[in-house]
Amino acid sequence: MAKKVLGRGLSNLLPGESTIQIQTNPDYQELDISIIVPSPDQPRKQFNPDDIRELAQTLHSVGLIEPIVVRKSGANFEIISGERRFRACKLAGFKKIPAVIKQVDDIRALEMGLIENIQREDLNPMEEARAYEIWMEKTGDKPSDLAEKVGKDRTTITNLTRLLKLPEDIQKLIENKMMTAGQARPLLAIADRRTSTKLADRICRENWSARRVEDEVAKLQGEPGARSPVAKAAARDPNLKSVEAKLRTKLGAKVSLNHKKNGAGKLTVFYGNLDDLDRILQGMGIKA
Repeated sequence: MAKKVLGRGLSNLLPGESTIQIQTNPDYQELDISIIVPSPDQPRKQFNPDDIRELAQTLHSVGLIEPIVVRKSGANFEIISGERRFRACKLAGFKKIPAVIKQVDDIRALEMGLIENIQREDLNPMEEARAYEIWMEKTGDKPSDLAEKVGKDRTTITNLTRLLKLPEDIQKLIENKMMTAGQARPLLAIADRRTSTKLADRICRENWSARRVEDEVAKLQGEPGARSPVAKAAARDPNLKSVEAKLRTKLGAKVSLNHKKNGAGKLTVFYGNLDDLDRILQGMGIKA
């Protein structure tokens, strides 16, 4: 008689041939749920309680279709992918859970887990940004390296990670879907964090478009006491202000226009580091 491996989990849904296949695969085991722990590098900070409850109810009826993926970590097993399924199994009262055990080092585990998260469509922009930041911090990859590995455009990665420079209150608005990344991005040009947070609250209340936010930020920078005299000049001329806003949107960077009465002027594009400069040049069609 074949040894029963999957108990209340996968065996409910995969009888017969599928169960035998899993039994003969040494990577598959049924683990005590009490010795499984989440990854500290999990970029997802919020799990919708209603979604977890709904999944737990489904698990009660049909079992777990796809095992979680883990690796050994001391006396426990650390989740590489499948934390949502793990949480639902706990809520459903499972004592054991089917798992695939991988023998991988820290970097490989990080890559596997983050790729699984990044490829999910329900990650909010801040969670995706954190995933990219964690990856680059732990691996030393540049945005161009990461873009190639995850199949994303480098500009997309850079623009998302820049959102992590926003005040935490604004990041939470994005996480809670009260503000889009497009609405929030122009706020990066505001140096005073209290001012940007106050403006973010108004953006949410009045549901401004991203274009309206850009115009308001340009206006703030043109007020007396603002840091940029170039922005003051642009704010006095609606046409220049419009061009400045379009350039910011196109390049994903702070831009200043200084136009003189004789028709001459100066265009200044600000960048945070060499990778940011490379991203801007690419957006302009220039290969560095």
